[in-house]
Amino acid sequence: MAGIKGNRRTLYTKKIIKESLIDLLQDKRIHEITVTDICKKSDINRGTFYSHYKDAYDLLKSIQDELFNQISIYIEETPVEDYKDVLLLKALELIYDNKDLCKILFSKQMETSLMDRIIYVASKSEIDKMLGTSNVNNIFLDYFIKYTVGGVVSVIQTWLEKDLKESPEEIAKIINNIISFHP
Repeated sequence: MAGIKGNRRTLYTKKIIKESLIDLLQDKRIHEITVTDICKKSDINRGTFYSHYKDAYDLLKSIQDELFNQISIYIEETPVEDYKDVLLLKALELIYDNKDLCKILFSKQMETSLMDRIIYVASKSEIDKMLGTSNVNNIFLDYFIKYTVGGVVSVIQTWLEKDLKESPEEIAKIINNIISFHP
């Protein structure tokens, strides 16, 4: 019984620490946030923080990892032929359900690291499967991935800036229409 309580307490503490960082990122850039800031906001001591994370960057990476792990699960669960519709919608629903976090992750200050991670997830093998061929020129594919991911990220940023007024279904349709060049 003590193990379950301990585990529940640990999960709760990590949740509070993560929420505190997300809240602090509303007003400060990651390099301006100290462990002391996070501890004060979380109402924990530094020892507790360091038992879970090395620093604010490690905490941010942990938060990003959770989001990307969920997207990776969606990729594994979704048949390739459903990527365009089902996978995109699942990813948009995940963003919608985690809008405070995603507003920060998709903000201009975080864009580069996020883009790199998305491009990594949208690997050549996944794009090849989606296109149904492995005969695509690698140079073309590199540019195609960066162009497409950049456009999708831009649409998502705009959606987040507008406080997610459209539904995930509407945004999925907009993205698919843009990618397919259909108004």
